[in-house]
Amino acid sequence: MNAHSPHSLHGKNILVFAATGSIGAVTARHLAAEGAHVWLSGRHPEALEALATDIAADAGQVSIDVVDATDDVAVQSYVDRVAAAGSIDGVFNAIGSTPAELAYPALSTALDQETFFRPIHLILGSTFLTSCAAARHMLAQGSGSIVTLSASISGSPVPWMAALTATCGAIEFMTRSLAVEFAPGGVRVNCVRGDAMPDTRTIPLTSVGMAAIAGVPVEVFAQQLPNPPLGRPVSTQDTAQTVSFLLSDASSATSAQVINIASRAMAG
Repeated sequence: MNAHSPHSLHGKNILVFAATGSIGAVTARHLAAEGAHVWLSGRHPEALEALATDIAADAGQVSIDVVDATDDVAVQSYVDRVAAAGSIDGVFNAIGSTPAELAYPALSTALDQETFFRPIHLILGSTFLTSCAAARHMLAQGSGSIVTLSASISGSPVPWMAALTATCGAIEFMTRSLAVEFAPGGVRVNCVRGDAMPDTRTIPLTSVGMAAIAGVPVEVFAQQLPNPPLGRPVSTQDTAQTVSFLLSDASSATSAQVINIASRAMAG
């Protein structure tokens, strides 16, 4: 893509937290291909090194660091180090975990309060930490774009997912609040609301869990799901392309938005 195109990320420093997950890795590759210097962080050094090697092999600019995106001191220290090397133009947090670790899908009546708050603490908490850590530098420089990640369960009723639904809804409303707060300083904040992506690690596991609760084979459960009007499910690449747009100058008039990446109608 032409470096002078508003869609290009040429010359931009973009941080990707939780970069080695399904969505994070695909997005990191796409951002690098669009010309960004991607600063990748996560908890697993071997996975980070493998991802960085792939990106560098395609002539991408990449730096990596081991960072726990739920640790406020570690996150701020890391962001400060990146800022010392240049501007921070964008940030995207793709944090998540396995259904087993976050206790979904599950009967709500079987959840205790601590378990219910697990995805809220992990996902919402990390998204808040990383967004604000980057925003401190963006506000000082007078520009920047923050992209958060939600899921379609916030806009359509889904059983057995109360904790994750609450988390996604909170991320979307937090995004709008941060957008209004940071706007006078030239910083944009938007949210990507991804639909179920079969090429992630979590969606197949979630389907198995929901089928078990429903008491039917997973193949039968899958047949009961509505077909996407576009004729196909969305993919991690669809999500990555939208994140890239929101981090680029092509979306310079877009803020406080929740963008649906879904092949069907969504509420909100």
